[in-house]
Amino acid sequence: MKKYKVIFHIDLNAFFASCEAAENKSLKNVPLGIGPKNDRGILTTANYEARKYGVRSAMPLSEARRLCPQLKVLPTNFPLYEKYSSYFFDYLKTFTDKMEPASIDEGYLDMTEAIGNRHPMDVAEEIRDHLLKTYDLPVSIGIAPNKFLAKMASDMKKPLGITILRKRDVEDKLWPLPIEDLHGIGRKTVPNLKLLGIETIGDFATFKERRKLRAFLGNQTEGFLMKVHGEDNSEIDPSRQHTHQSIGNSKTFEGFLHEYAEQIDALRKLTDRVVERIKDAGLATKTIAVQVRHSDFENHSKHFSFPYHTDHFFEVFEAVENLYDELYEEKPVHLLGVSASNLEEKSQLFKQLNIFEPKEKVSREEHVSSVLKSINENYEKPLLKKGFKKD
Repeated sequence: MKKYKVIFHIDLNAFFASCEAAENKSLKNVPLGIGPKNDRGILTTANYEARKYGVRSAMPLSEARRLCPQLKVLPTNFPLYEKYSSYFFDYLKTFTDKMEPASIDEGYLDMTEAIGNRHPMDVAEEIRDHLLKTYDLPVSIGIAPNKFLAKMASDMKKPLGITILRKRDVEDKLWPLPIEDLHGIGRKTVPNLKLLGIETIGDFATFKERRKLRAFLGNQTEGFLMKVHGEDNSEIDPSRQHTHQSIGNSKTFEGFLHEYAEQIDALRKLTDRVVERIKDAGLATKTIAVQVRHSDFENHSKHFSFPYHTDHFFEVFEAVENLYDELYEEKPVHLLGVSASNLEEKSQLFKQLNIFEPKEKVSREEHVSSVLKSINENYEKPLLKKGFKKD
């Protein structure tokens, strides 16, 4: 038996865009982004052809088009992503049952026993080459003795890179990276750490005043410090293979829905079922998607990601309403769907509260939504809808 663990972190590169290119070969080598139709929105994903022009994920679409006028933008297509995600995870299961999905496009594998007498690099190359040749899915793979180092390693060479990161390599390979690259550090936390003079992971690892770190990281401080010194005791959890990569409900309407109020009421019922399933599974969601198919059988979808995970009906339904308002057209509706992805177990979550947005705000919004819901339930059609303040 090996004295050390061999953990793989396998990450699909530019996943949403890669799925589209795998499905439509004419999109290969074309600068491609996934995002909204109007330039006011932001890109969800940009492929590596687009990134050559400086285009990146989470960039305003107007800026992306300025940098790359030939950028082709496609809407989100969650059914397609779920199909290719299933191909991905089904293939990984042929190597080991000690696998833990981390999201729709990445997972951890404990390959300690599975690799036998082979070199880990040879096995990683086999996995990478098979996924690319069979499904046209590019991946990066990190190999390390624990999950954290494997995750950091997989981000070091993209696309199609394979990186081995040992504990003895931490100071040379990990510490020079910018603090923004530290897995698990929130975007809002990075500026606070920089105020302390922490620019790199090495600065963080050697920072002496832990009291100041705890002011921003709370009870996560010790865990982060262990990780940046190469220590991570978290185990691969195979039970997460059996949790849903996404949870969704949809409904086809034989006679079509013609009225906006009817469509919103149908979405409310679908959302209620999705949230109930999320809670029953002990999960929380970060990403909500709405799908609509009109009488002309054209499909459209949009998604929204919260800055945190939630299982609150009113928060989820507010996102659903806003997404549907963006999708709404005066056409009869044949199908509606609501899905939740980017799921995590509630017991594993640590929700950082924004000091500028007190908890009372959420409870006040929930109270208003609860009153509206109770009023609407007394009528055949929903009469009231919560308004939103425009800037």
